[in-house]
Amino acid sequence: MPPLPPSTDVAGTAGGATAGAPTRRGVPAVRPAGVVPQVGAVFSTVDGRPEEHFCTAAVVDSPGRNLLVTAAHCAVAPGRGSAEEAAGSGASLVFVPGYHQGRHPFGTWSVTRVVTDPRWWRDGDPDFDVAFLTTRPLVGARPVEEAVGAEGLAFQPQWHGSVEAVGYPSTGDRPVVCASVLLGFGRDQAQFPCRGMTGGTSGSPLLAAVGADGRGTVVGAVGGYQSGGSTADLSYSPGFGPGIAALYRTAVDG
Repeated sequence: MPPLPPSTDVAGTAGGATAGAPTRRGVPAVRPAGVVPQVGAVFSTVDGRPEEHFCTAAVVDSPGRNLLVTAAHCAVAPGRGSAEEAAGSGASLVFVPGYHQGRHPFGTWSVTRVVTDPRWWRDGDPDFDVAFLTTRPLVGARPVEEAVGAEGLAFQPQWHGSVEAVGYPSTGDRPVVCASVLLGFGRDQAQFPCRGMTGGTSGSPLLAAVGADGRGTVVGAVGGYQSGGSTADLSYSPGFGPGIAALYRTAVDG
């Protein structure tokens, strides 16, 4: 399947107010971020070369040192005919960690496999709008985690906590960061109020306990309800509970 076009990332696109959303007053806003090696832009390709970035992904710790997490809708359209078709849907995507103003400071990795839950690729269930991507380097032999390090992962939803989101708006060439709180939304989702989370930030990791080195623990990723949000002021994330933990194990075992 060809890569999903940038328009499929609807996080932060124009739209009306969401019921129950925090008011704009007091909502933090994104600010420019420096290079975050473990977070990067997801690009579509033409003839194997990156063309434009339309989503965000993060390197997460794994035995193979080759794994990313992002939103499932960045790589797999719901309603795929088979697990094999869904797994191969990222074949023309590449990941550029630390992408900054046109530069690829650490290299470029191609996506070799997409791991999504059947409840996403078959039914489009927003509670499973999460994907793990396996990668290989386009040049050299270093797995991505060896090249840039990795974020941790936690599989107990930590709502009502402080987190930071790092993402790549599709209209710019540098990342943004926003510190805000996660608020419970329904049974298996969370809200992340922040102004400026525009298209391209789908898949952005929500990082708890960010240390002085900039690394943290991924407790969510922008996606889920409304494919991550219909306005630039309020984003969403599926809960990283047992179902996402099982998905991670499938990606590692695969």
